[in-house]
Amino acid sequence: MRICTTTIPFSGMKIEASLPLEALNSRLAEGSEKQEITFESAPFVDLTLTRTHGGIMVKGVVSGMCKQECATCADPVSHEIVASIDWILQTSSDRAGPDDEIDDPGVIVYEGDHVELEEPLQEALILNINPFWHPPRDKNERCTVCKRDCAANVWRREESDGDEKKPSAFGSLLKGALSSTKKAT
Repeated sequence: MRICTTTIPFSGMKIEASLPLEALNSRLAEGSEKQEITFESAPFVDLTLTRTHGGIMVKGVVSGMCKQECATCADPVSHEIVASIDWILQTSSDRAGPDDEIDDPGVIVYEGDHVELEEPLQEALILNINPFWHPPRDKNERCTVCKRDCAANVWRREESDGDEKKPSAFGSLLKGALSSTKKAT
């Protein structure tokens, strides 16, 4: 998404477009054997660009439907990722001086009359992905997608049942760590 900055009026300019899906999913797949998160459709960009004396203000949202494993059931689940955009676009001549070279996540520095926004928009989406995401829970603490009990609810029930259940390997490890911590104090 290449923007010509000289055509942006002081009254502002609205941009509604889609980000290329293939480029975003390729970026998500970099460095991993199995792609755990994929966007199902091209993310939608809704931005307002306004020229100021210190650069160009960019405000809006980028959103898209992605599929990732639920932290509760480990099944692939679709959900929406929304990233708020609040940036300033500046040329190097707009910068205050050499001390102003600090990387500011809200400032995008560009040269010339054009600025490329596709990569920063992809980054905004990617940084809003929660690796431990799970669907909302209903009033009974069940996953709204798979209807399974959430782990915290299962652990509370095991403690209150009083039945001698064989704990899982992780549960045994956790109990051992807790008891050794109590002995040390």
